[in-house]
Amino acid sequence: MNELFLMIDDRTSSDTSQVLAANLRRLRIARHLSLSQLARATGMSKATLSGIENRSANPTVETLAGLTAALRVSFAELLEAPPLAEIRVVRSREPRATRDGTPRRLLDAISADGSCAIFELILSARRIYEAEAGPSGARAYLYVLAGRLIAGPVERPTELESGDYASFPADVAQIFETTRDPARALLLTQALNG
Repeated sequence: MNELFLMIDDRTSSDTSQVLAANLRRLRIARHLSLSQLARATGMSKATLSGIENRSANPTVETLAGLTAALRVSFAELLEAPPLAEIRVVRSREPRATRDGTPRRLLDAISADGSCAIFELILSARRIYEAEAGPSGARAYLYVLAGRLIAGPVERPTELESGDYASFPADVAQIFETTRDPARALLLTQALNG
């Protein structure tokens, strides 16, 4: 039986596979599905799905159709990069000072003209905390103190580890999820006064 493969121009194949990998992982996590659960829902092997997420597999059109059906999304949502607001991540291994030696202010985007709230998130292993969307223009600033977190807007979370910092929109639903270990983080939310 001949399988129909998705043919992509060589110049864009790397970009497309990167977008597909990121979108599949993002959509799977947003729906709280493990690779095993998605494999059962699609009738595909876990290795195939892992290969797509790791950019080592070339999915067929039938595979993509199965994924769109199981995730209840269109082909475009699977293959195009989402146009979302800026998400900024500062990794713990990045230098903490500018070239002239002055300390970096991780939260320098926070202004005095908005209302802020600071929370300490303490999540045990394999826990999910979901935050509702804040007012329009709200932002979240997250610093991971210990452990590893999958955090950010529900439709576009990022994996963070101890010492990492992320800034993302808080005017959409957000997710904070631990893996095998507990995690602690400081979360500052800011709603701008209109």
